Amino acid sequence: MVTATMTKVICSNGFRNIFHKIVQIASPILLIYPACSTAADWKVTPRLTLVETYTDNVTLATQGNEKSDFITQISPGVSLTGTGARLKVNANYTMQNIFYANESNGNRIAQQLNAGANAELIKNFFFLDSTANIGQQNISLLGPLTTNNENITNNRTNVKTYSISPYIRHDFSNFASSQARYTHNAVYTGIEGQSGSQSDRILFSLTSGSAFRTLSWGLQYNKQKISGLGTSGENEQYRGNLRYRVSSKFSLTGTSGYQKFSYISTTGKSAGSFWTVGFVWTPSARTNITANTGKAFFGTTYTLSASHRTRRSAWSLDYNQNVTTSRDQFLATATIDTASFLNQLWTSSIPDPVLRQQTVDAFILDNGLSASYVDPINFITNRFFLQKRLQATVALSGVRNTLVFSMFHMLREAQTSREVDSVLFGTNSFALNDNTKQIGGNALWSLKIGPRTTANISAMYAKSQTLETVGENETKTFRVGLTRQIQPKLNGAINFRHVERKSNQISGDSRENALIASLIMRF
Repeated sequence: MVTATMTKVICSNGFRNIFHKIVQIASPILLIYPACSTAADWKVTPRLTLVETYTDNVTLATQGNEKSDFITQISPGVSLTGTGARLKVNANYTMQNIFYANESNGNRIAQQLNAGANAELIKNFFFLDSTANIGQQNISLLGPLTTNNENITNNRTNVKTYSISPYIRHDFSNFASSQARYTHNAVYTGIEGQSGSQSDRILFSLTSGSAFRTLSWGLQYNKQKISGLGTSGENEQYRGNLRYRVSSKFSLTGTSGYQKFSYISTTGKSAGSFWTVGFVWTPSARTNITANTGKAFFGTTYTLSASHRTRRSAWSLDYNQNVTTSRDQFLATATIDTASFLNQLWTSSIPDPVLRQQTVDAFILDNGLSASYVDPINFITNRFFLQKRLQATVALSGVRNTLVFSMFHMLREAQTSREVDSVLFGTNSFALNDNTKQIGGNALWSLKIGPRTTANISAMYAKSQTLETVGENETKTFRVGLTRQIQPKLNGAINFRHVERKSNQISGDSRENALIASLIMRF
């Protein structure tokens, strides 16, 4: 069963281990290659966020069992950017201290970290990519769902990840380029039965060079091994691809290969050959469409990636399907998110990438958004599953208005037995359902009503289902507020939030109204 201890979102030894490993690896690298760090342009931006919230349902309890509370949040944070010829660093950290007037047993610290670095250790030969992330995550689709850490539920836990990936690249004149990469990563969820897992992956690739203008090609081999509590196993893939350039704007593509997973599949298939055919069309520098269809051991496959940008708008449509795990999804970079879309949207109006990213970060922070605001929930499970995901986003910008619309549809079909999840939640848990579906969307409208005042309205709808037991959870969220720039580096905001949840599970229906006042100071 999910225990009450999961409500404690705290900094544990897992983060210290992550931090120590990163320091142990990064320190000698920066000592051996001081040019990587000293030549970079560094910028540190501290900040402090103060938030006072009144909620009439702090635990998201069923109607008639609500408890009101005042919640105080004191959240110091810092952003770090480093830009150089051979080093790129971007890190954002927040320590969210949460205090309750009535439910003082729920007082806690929630850590949030999003950090990445890319270093060229030996010029044109040896490189290093690394990431580290800490955040809070809903455990199950059918428990009380929230996008913030204010509410006290038993359906939320820490998720901490890191990845370190050294690799070498070598060019064989204009004939081909090669890459050999090793990646080590880890995921910690703080849940017994999936408290930690590690993965090691090797990748070798050979890609045609500029000598192949009309017909280009590529060869790739990669193998991954996952070990530790929770999800474990191996997967291996051989892959070859061809691209025939019909014109400067249109190309035909094809891939073929073999993929093998070590898990025992409930469908009877966990390995086999695959192929795809498709095209790449780039009618302009601002428009790109890539589409493929084919066959794999799990059935017919389709992928689509389409994007279009104008001076005042950004559009994106993506569909993909693949066999994956929840741990790999925690490590994956979101295909579409509010931050990247606003970055695209403001490319013309804010050409400097550093200033543009700072503007995006401030907009998201001031509006109470997160970078993964539009994403479906990556719930906790030890199972391998076939994930089919469709996502569309549109962002529009005017002189006074910014609008962001998004929608998603995600289906997960389990490929391994439900018994592997019994160590997480028990044999009778709703988490053991084989297949799940999520649909939803959200809309944000930001209106500049004065030189220093902005009105914000957002609405979100999400519906999740477990298909075998017809478990269903529907959540609607509405938010309206005002943001005021009090001083150049001091913003204030007041927001009202209304949340309605309908569920046919034991947790039942719930409603919440909350009034939030906040101050954000940058130094």
